[in-house]
Amino acid sequence: PIIGVLVVICLIGIFRIRVDTNPVGYFKEDTAVKRNFDDIYQHLSGSFPINVAMGNPQADYFEDPAHLADIARLQAYLEKLPGVDKTVSFADYLTLVHYALNKFEQQYYVLPQEGFEVRMAINNFPTMLGEDMLSRFMSPDFSKTNILLLTHISSSKDFVRARDEILAHVKKDFSKDLVWDVTGLGMAISASSELLTAGQVKSLSITMVLVFGIMFALFLSVKVGLIAVVPNIFPIIINFGIMGWFGIELSMVTSLIASIAIGLAVDDTIHYLVRYNREFKTDLDEKRAIRDTLTHVGKPITFTTITICVGFSVLLFSSFKPTAIFGVMMVITSLSALIGDLILLPSLIQHVEVVTLWDLLRLKLGKEPPEGIPLFKGLSHTQVHYIIMAGSLIEFEAGKILFHKGDPSDSMYAIVSGTLDVLDPDRDDASDQELGSHKLINQIKTGDVLGEMGFLRSVPRSATVIATQPVELLKINWKMNKRLQRFYPPTAQRLLFNLMTMISDRLENLTERFSQIKVFDDSTSLYNRENFLKILDSEMKRSRRHQTDLALGFMKFDFDGANPGLDDLAKERFLRELGQSFSKTIRDCDTLSRFDNQTFALLMPHSSAADAQLLCNRLRGLFEEKCNAAQGMPLKLTFGLADFVGETDESGSDMLAKATALLENAEEI
Repeated sequence: PIIGVLVVICLIGIFRIRVDTNPVGYFKEDTAVKRNFDDIYQHLSGSFPINVAMGNPQADYFEDPAHLADIARLQAYLEKLPGVDKTVSFADYLTLVHYALNKFEQQYYVLPQEGFEVRMAINNFPTMLGEDMLSRFMSPDFSKTNILLLTHISSSKDFVRARDEILAHVKKDFSKDLVWDVTGLGMAISASSELLTAGQVKSLSITMVLVFGIMFALFLSVKVGLIAVVPNIFPIIINFGIMGWFGIELSMVTSLIASIAIGLAVDDTIHYLVRYNREFKTDLDEKRAIRDTLTHVGKPITFTTITICVGFSVLLFSSFKPTAIFGVMMVITSLSALIGDLILLPSLIQHVEVVTLWDLLRLKLGKEPPEGIPLFKGLSHTQVHYIIMAGSLIEFEAGKILFHKGDPSDSMYAIVSGTLDVLDPDRDDASDQELGSHKLINQIKTGDVLGEMGFLRSVPRSATVIATQPVELLKINWKMNKRLQRFYPPTAQRLLFNLMTMISDRLENLTERFSQIKVFDDSTSLYNRENFLKILDSEMKRSRRHQTDLALGFMKFDFDGANPGLDDLAKERFLRELGQSFSKTIRDCDTLSRFDNQTFALLMPHSSAADAQLLCNRLRGLFEEKCNAAQGMPLKLTFGLADFVGETDESGSDMLAKATALLENAEEI
């Protein structure tokens, strides 16, 4: 609150600042320079003359008596201006020449009234007063003249006021064809003061932009850039506010104070922010980071400021006022910069996150974001920055549902920390409080990407996702991607390429898993080996539980005697037709499987060895019919049968081994 009130008071004081450069006012009253200047303007009509230039494009313009009268008329006005002691012009000297040419008679001490008199006076002017005097007040073609104002003005604001009054008067009371200019040493001083004001605002604005740019480049954060501007502009506000309230003019000397103050403040701000950033990233403890930063950086900043203040305080004893004022203001501004860096800056840091999202991701992932998140693979630091700055970091507690199956979607999430479960609920109306029964589809861990289908296609969510641990997610939506495509096309292209690569990898993994859980053989549409073994275990348990018979048969096909020109597709086609015929012959409770490339397996529940033999004979007859019907298909078929009685302790492996042994010893047909 105290700093806020101080800033408000100083802001009001800024509007009271007077822009003025008074070289004479730089000296104290008792100095020799000040006393001599007073003598000059009191007795010799001043040290800072003003020149009023009056011209017309027409040559010989001032050879006309009426136009010479305009010069005299203007002089009469100028001598009435505050601070103007006397005016001198070409008209004064021409009057003197005319007076001399007429034998110094008092009635001729006026400007020539006739044209021939003017020309006569001009012709004798160089002879009587010299060519230098003529050229000092009149141009060679007599189209432009100079009026000299002797003044005791020394303040730039007084020069500006006199110039404005002169220009306003001549534009109002003189011909529009005349061209005017007010110049001289005093005008140069006043123009410098005006440029000083505009330049001060411009330079300070550029400096603030540069400070913001430097901080943004260091931390890649707009917020940090804005925070860095505050402690740097604080001493400037204090400096100009005090100048306004205490009547200290903004001059060429005092304008340097703000620039030096910014240099000191920026240096301390950079040191502070860099150290704080390093401390905070170690454990994300804000209070500890501020405390350690003040311990390590605060002391050097304080000692440096004290040293600077002591050094500039020596200037207070200078007899040159600007130097003394410069010393006082530098002490005040340096102390203000110290307050801004050690009090104002830490207060602002507590309300704004200085550590960038990039740093947080790196800390959470334990590695650089492109390495920890495959979605960012191959992207540069700057490119990843575009993405993570456009996204948003959100947190979810354990047990919280991220989204439900069927929810609308337009975004995906990169997992920064924690784990989530992807679930398929049995009921679609599950609430946040009660998920109900469900099937676990997948578990998502740090670095994975979730919800990419909703991001690409804006389709309803295909599953429910719940946090199993506290998680942090980087949310990326399609609107952000469009912005990337517009402003950073290479980044958007690489992001989508990485996303497509991840989806392709997942599809390949899904294909592998799907092939592992297939039930039927692709060629014959019979049960495959893996599923047949599961059925065998299940039937053996049932047979043991109910004390029933179970038979297992192997049928091996040998294509060695077939037509040599027979390709693999033809062989597969024949086995498929044979499998379809066998499936129609066996009972519904029997299971026919393609055990390997050239072997069928037949599981026959509630069947003794004799019953199984009868079924095998029927299949043998069917096989012979198929072989006779298929020209060039002289196959060999081998049977191997094994039975299982519920009272025994045989396993599925034992039964398979028995059937395999019988198959090897069986006769071929």
